[in-house]
Amino acid sequence: MSDSKRQGDRLLTRRRVIGALGAAAIAGFPAIAAARRSRRVKAPPVPVLADGYADRLSYRPGDRATLYLNGIQAGQSTLGLYDLAGKRVQSFSAGLAPQAPMGPNPWETGFGYQPSTTLAVPNLRSGVYLVENLLPVIVKPANRDNADVIIVVPTNTEAAYNSNGGRSMYTKAPDTAPVVSFLRPTARPLPAYADQFLLWMASLKLPYSCKYCADVDLDDYAEIAGARLIVLIGHSEYWTRRARENFDRFVLEGGNALVLSGNSMWWQVRYNDERTQMICYKWQTDPVADPMARTLNWVDPTLQYPLLPSLGADFLGGGIADDPADAGWNGFKVLLPNSPVFRGVPVAKGDILSMRSHEYDGAPLLNNPVTQGEPVLDLAAMGAHRAEIIGYDYGRHYRTGADTVGTWIAMQRTASSGIIINGASTDWCGMAGLGGRDGDKMRKIISNMLTVLVNDQPVFVT
Repeated sequence: MSDSKRQGDRLLTRRRVIGALGAAAIAGFPAIAAARRSRRVKAPPVPVLADGYADRLSYRPGDRATLYLNGIQAGQSTLGLYDLAGKRVQSFSAGLAPQAPMGPNPWETGFGYQPSTTLAVPNLRSGVYLVENLLPVIVKPANRDNADVIIVVPTNTEAAYNSNGGRSMYTKAPDTAPVVSFLRPTARPLPAYADQFLLWMASLKLPYSCKYCADVDLDDYAEIAGARLIVLIGHSEYWTRRARENFDRFVLEGGNALVLSGNSMWWQVRYNDERTQMICYKWQTDPVADPMARTLNWVDPTLQYPLLPSLGADFLGGGIADDPADAGWNGFKVLLPNSPVFRGVPVAKGDILSMRSHEYDGAPLLNNPVTQGEPVLDLAAMGAHRAEIIGYDYGRHYRTGADTVGTWIAMQRTASSGIIINGASTDWCGMAGLGGRDGDKMRKIISNMLTVLVNDQPVFVT
């Protein structure tokens, strides 16, 4: 199903729910009416918001956040900001009214809603919060000192796939949108490929501090400097050149990275001056004069910034993984059961960790394509000082259909750089991974990867 079709279905479902609740308020559900009479059950709350968005993607406590809200009915309402456990952490008042997108291209220029309220962001633990469990707000730490772990929420990918307003970067040509606005409702409260990770992490009491940030924050090196570990989650596909340079600098200066993402760093993007729009022309002609700023795949040699030294694997090597014709196992086959990432996890060499992935990244191999035997890394092509494969699965090249190998790897660029563990799949952090059949194992494995990297413990086996 296309992203735009899913989005339409979700909006239709929301309208049906709202309509049903309105009808119920008039006619009454018999079961609820009886329960009211017996005072045993309260009526479910009627939603007050249809959608909305904030003026920025991330805030610090004390920042002023302006919210643009589409109310179901006009009037003054008390709303809540909720953590991911569903606890209300702040109440505030907002003047609501039904609002509609303004202008001919709202996917590009923004929805143009009138502001509903401005609130001071409270002093909260860094994380993702939801206005009325609908509108996401990323809260960074109060001070500018960075936490031990930086978790990057894939807000650029969400904006690219978001078809609210009529178009997205995935709308069928010739209606593909090369410019999309952040000033419009998101496609969903939490990223589909990262929701289980965000919910799980929010429930934990960790022995290290975490900072959550948006993709746009990576353009400022101060947002990650001094941390021990940077974590990419879900589907971290759209990167600016400055963000890539800052990521590479972080690793080369000794910081570690955990990539729980696939199809990572695939497109170069840029922002407008106000950072309210993301620009990616893809296969359309990019009008920018600087050839290094053209919004192409990062593997395009004209950009002169190869991807393999940054992550050790790319989408060209991995490709699509969830086709029934694939020869793989819908999960990673374990190659190094004695790796510290499996500490406390009962696995043996050749075991399959169930995780039906949509997209994989793959490292260059000396024996590619692999149909028999174990894959062998090509360290020279990777540009790596050392590397090893923890597990692998088969996939298909996204264009040619040729056999590919998705590679879960550990790598080190230089003898003095930090270490990267690249899970190379879009599905670690969603329903197929943490929410899947081997979810308990995945939680332990991710906990192990976080622990060894944040504490600079030994990673390599070979």
